[in-house]
Amino acid sequence: MMNLKARLAVQAIIVLGLLGTAGSAAAQNWTNQADMKVARVEATTVDYRDNIYVFNGFKPGIVIANTVEKYNVATKQWSVISATSTNDGTAVTHNGVVRIGADVWIIGGRIGSHPGRVSDKVWIFNLDNEDWRRGPGLPVPGAAGGAALVNNKVHWIGGIDPNARCDVARHLVYDLGSPSAGWQDITSFAGMPSPRNHFSTAVVDGVIYAMGGQYGHDGCPGKFTQDTPLVHAFNPVSNNWSRKADMPNENSHSEPGTFVYKGEIYTTGGENAGNKVWKYNPRSNNWSTFRTLPESLVAPIARIVDGHLIVAGGGAPTAAKATDRVRSLLVDNNPPTPTPTPTPTPTPTPTPTPQPVRGSNTPEHATLISMEAEYFDVSTKTSTHQWVNVARGDSSNDGAMITTPDQGELAESVESTPMLSFMVYFNSPGKHYIWVRGSGDTNDSGVGNNDSVHVGLNGTVASTAYRIDQFPAEWTWSRHTPSHPVASLNVVDAGVNMVNFWMREDGFAIDKFVITSDPSFAPTGHGPEVTDGTDSYVPPASSNGGDGDMNPTNSDSVVTTPTNDDPVESEQTNADNVDRVQDDSVAIVPTVVATNSETTNSSDGIFGGSASTTALLALLALCLIKVGRFKTLRSI
Repeated sequence: MMNLKARLAVQAIIVLGLLGTAGSAAAQNWTNQADMKVARVEATTVDYRDNIYVFNGFKPGIVIANTVEKYNVATKQWSVISATSTNDGTAVTHNGVVRIGADVWIIGGRIGSHPGRVSDKVWIFNLDNEDWRRGPGLPVPGAAGGAALVNNKVHWIGGIDPNARCDVARHLVYDLGSPSAGWQDITSFAGMPSPRNHFSTAVVDGVIYAMGGQYGHDGCPGKFTQDTPLVHAFNPVSNNWSRKADMPNENSHSEPGTFVYKGEIYTTGGENAGNKVWKYNPRSNNWSTFRTLPESLVAPIARIVDGHLIVAGGGAPTAAKATDRVRSLLVDNNPPTPTPTPTPTPTPTPTPTPQPVRGSNTPEHATLISMEAEYFDVSTKTSTHQWVNVARGDSSNDGAMITTPDQGELAESVESTPMLSFMVYFNSPGKHYIWVRGSGDTNDSGVGNNDSVHVGLNGTVASTAYRIDQFPAEWTWSRHTPSHPVASLNVVDAGVNMVNFWMREDGFAIDKFVITSDPSFAPTGHGPEVTDGTDSYVPPASSNGGDGDMNPTNSDSVVTTPTNDDPVESEQTNADNVDRVQDDSVAIVPTVVATNSETTNSSDGIFGGSASTTALLALLALCLIKVGRFKTLRSI
């Protein structure tokens, strides 16, 4: 029998061991922080200027969390900064992500709630301006792969096929220095070894690491869904893949919690890692367990910021049970200090005399232009979209113009989008304010979709009328733009000018627009009576554009059934017949910028690179006739 002294010694060892274990657990000192605004799992994560940004993911029940959330490290608070939409494809999961300065590229993915269709779109969110724009679309839909930025080139690797079933070895590269080349497929010589999905991706010293992942997806024939511990590295200089040390265990679904800190790669949680945070040292090719989480999490958000490991959200413990819980742990008492950018001593330069923007002065004479959308003079179309005359309830003339087909497309530029043009008369040069009566639609969150349009003068989009928006699902007057207090047009020369409307979001409808020199004027209801700026304007003989000859080239109007390859051609309507008041006086014709679109109101080629002589002469005649009419009416 053990004597008393020995027994006391053993008890002391046990107690010390227990104390040591308790002390080790307590030493971690996990701190609960303010919850996220939305519980989410499998979100997209980036860090920028010591803040964390989270895109989409799934809410409980694997329902899309269609928002962007920001974690402010200074205040330790979360805020929703943007909405995303399944209509345009910004509400995605399983996408690749890279950050290029303030621009976050959301590459491919699956749109909407589970399971979601596979996307070929690339969306770019600017973290400074908190706005979206389209990026270069993928040549083929893809999801659950990895994205990386190396040497000014974006890589998209592996993942699942367009049917969301089988793994692919695809490797695409987009050179930011040569955007015209588009995505280049280098799979034939640099395809991903052991193709898989839901792997973690990181870049250290110009080398891309693909870690873990899952084989098989949604019933790929002959494949069983299983995780892998494999790690492969790709060197873009040699275009070679090499195998590295396996992860401590097979694992997948740790993408949002994978990051690089002080030259080492960290992965957080996952299908098999559970409550482990693993660390990989690329120089020693060695994995180790860095920390233990308070609970098992699938696809949580994680970053080390200011020496603290911040872990948020994730599936607790499965993807169907997303949490909004946030914890932090001090892991580095010597976090890297950002190197301040040296400020060069500026060379004093003379202050230039401010020059007013041309056409921005206050008009000398009052102007009021009020025009029905279906009274356009020229309508151009593209191979995919065009403006179509439709009947809409509560429209001011029982008709409106809408961009079709409605496929959730967004056009940030006006280089190849449908355009409506109206020839109007301005009494004086100067700053004029434009109101649009339009209709979009509203999603379940109360955020508008298909609710914006670009406006300009004489073929050039106006920076002060770029993206007029805030049109809900019913007719609404708006002159709101994101970058200016109100939408306006700077008219350089009085007289005849051409007002242009370009599609920004397909499915948006225009009923009417009003241009005024009075900044305080606000139209209501159906707005003022129709006028092109003169005192003697006579509307077309037919109010709905479907009766009577109102085509300046006297061409027949055509209505066809819409298909993907042959959009509907609208009924052609114009503000004036060509046999109205004419004048042989020489007139200045507004300058029009050429695009690659087609013309539906005259012959093919107006405003296009393949313009026919007949069509150009028809538009020239229309301009001369209208200018002559304006001059004659002004002299009456």
